[in-house]
Amino acid sequence: MSETASAPKSSPVLGLWRRLPDTLRALVSGFLVLIVGGGVSGALMFANLTTAPAAPWFLPATMVWLWVLWRYLHGAAWPASTSDARRKALRGRTLSVREWAWAMIAGTFAVAAVMGVAFVTYRHAALPEAAYQAEFGLASYPWWTTASIFAALALTAGVVEEAAFRGYMLSGVQRRHGWLIAIVVVSLAFYVAHLSHAYATLAFAPFFLLHGLVFGLLVCVTRSILPGVVLHTLSDAIVLPMQYGVVPSAGEWEFVGDGWMSVVAGAASCLAFLRLAAVSRPTRTSLA
Repeated sequence: MSETASAPKSSPVLGLWRRLPDTLRALVSGFLVLIVGGGVSGALMFANLTTAPAAPWFLPATMVWLWVLWRYLHGAAWPASTSDARRKALRGRTLSVREWAWAMIAGTFAVAAVMGVAFVTYRHAALPEAAYQAEFGLASYPWWTTASIFAALALTAGVVEEAAFRGYMLSGVQRRHGWLIAIVVVSLAFYVAHLSHAYATLAFAPFFLLHGLVFGLLVCVTRSILPGVVLHTLSDAIVLPMQYGVVPSAGEWEFVGDGWMSVVAGAASCLAFLRLAAVSRPTRTSLA
């Protein structure tokens, strides 16, 4: 058999994919991760809530699914030819103890500042009534099912959205256009992806853009999405029950609802980010 005849044929789909501009490939990759990752989690929850809502097996099933998805996005499984590219695109590198500590300090203050903007918006902006209503009847479920719903939603948002936006999408755009443009583009994409939610009106655009800035900056400084995954999960777990009236909203406190929490936490986050940047500088230099 000749060398030409034995050479593997290139897939037309793969060839077309490689001809797409880098930025477009990054955007498509990110949205594919978002659709597949969130779609499976949503299907598990829907199947459970429509058959046996008092036994929320969807939570452990969702955790298993997110672990499988993370492993694949981080380079495991077939095809081996894309393993390294998937691992690099995800940016799931582990951090040192000092990096973790300062990333959590800086990120917690920054996320508190951004969530404060959301509470101000909820308190003062004219939002549709649907913005305060869950897409499922929470009152009809036992408390442990409701808690499982919020936990599954928070975990899915933390893992899937960070992998999609600050992992695959940000990595692709950043390689072509640099960090500033990449963070702006991905923040806009993050806002667009949430337009299906009733609360994502134009009044909420500043929140989404600031959210993208904070989480993009965390990746830029640490070269990892892991701090963002943790912070995104925790913030959603805290805010979702407030948003849908299960627990009292922190936005009713004047310190939060009038914006003072955003001012104080934002100033503290700037100082903490400077320290995080210094701690992470050797890593950024080695991975540049």
